[in-house]
Amino acid sequence: MKALHRASASTRRRRGFSLLELMIAISVMSVGLLGFTQAMVTALRAQLLARQQAIATEAARRQIEIMGSTQFSEVFRRFNGATVDDPAGVVVPGANFAVPGLTAQVGDADGMAGEVLFPVDSVAPEELREDIANTALGTPLDLDVDGAVDGVDHSNDYQMLPVVVIVRWRGAAGEGQIQLETILGED
Repeated sequence: MKALHRASASTRRRRGFSLLELMIAISVMSVGLLGFTQAMVTALRAQLLARQQAIATEAARRQIEIMGSTQFSEVFRRFNGATVDDPAGVVVPGANFAVPGLTAQVGDADGMAGEVLFPVDSVAPEELREDIANTALGTPLDLDVDGAVDGVDHSNDYQMLPVVVIVRWRGAAGEGQIQLETILGED
């Protein structure tokens, strides 16, 4: 009779999970689910950032193409930050441009995510200068190709034009920035 009683007690123990086993299983599954959810959120954020970077890069490339298709002697006047040297009667894009699909960073004065930079002095943005030191622009640089770097205005006689196009934005994935650098020249 004792053998029978032992067998049935051991059978009873194997029939189901104890409350402790059930709690441990739920805890392990919760940790796993939390990790999976966090990985999905991180992947979605990375995908969004990659999409925003692609939009920004394409906008910067397009801006460089627009400058490249503009008459070379007019590029600086049309795309710099000064209005005093704009061609009369012509609407010029200026140094800033909107990027559809991206929102400018907080504190951006003009509310446009894109910006074109040339080697200019902040005091006189209508003057193109060879002696401005900027590694992104590759300057100082002999812009009029006369064999010397000087401190005078070359907005009317440049033969090469260093350009930096920057796109700065904010989005759900945070703030981002891309920068493209090139030197334009006459064909």
